[in-house]
Amino acid sequence: MNIIECTIAMKQGTHAHYRRLAEAVGDTELQRLFSLLADEEQKHIGLLQKINSRVRPTSDELTALEASVCAYRPMLNEADLNAELDRDPDAFRHVVKDEEETIEFFDLLARECQDARMKKLCLLLARQERKHLATVENIYDFVEEPRTYLEWGEFSNLHKL
Repeated sequence: MNIIECTIAMKQGTHAHYRRLAEAVGDTELQRLFSLLADEEQKHIGLLQKINSRVRPTSDELTALEASVCAYRPMLNEADLNAELDRDPDAFRHVVKDEEETIEFFDLLARECQDARMKKLCLLLARQERKHLATVENIYDFVEEPRTYLEWGEFSNLHKL
């Protein structure tokens, strides 16, 4: 298993986790959010699979990285999640934190990697994760859109909607 395949495996776990969350939460807004996040993870997995088919790293380049990459699983803690969602319906900050940790992880691997080709691959994965984080943030903005608007105090709009 190479670094990209390990990343795909992590993302598949995250996708399944978001699907379980969408089914588990009672709030329709959170269900919609986690469903959209799961769909985005699936698209991200497809992109990583395309990258994996084009970039085939050799096993010699991966021996030092394989164990640490495959062991890393950026997921919300399921044991604490239900209690957290009951207290804080804005669970999105957990998702952002996990995505940011994934970016930091690939940046760290790139800094510590000696091989130039492997460093380039880690930086590519970090860049893809940054794009993915921007998309995830856009999904959140889309879900929150109906609740965030600016009322203009004109004569025709003196009463709340």
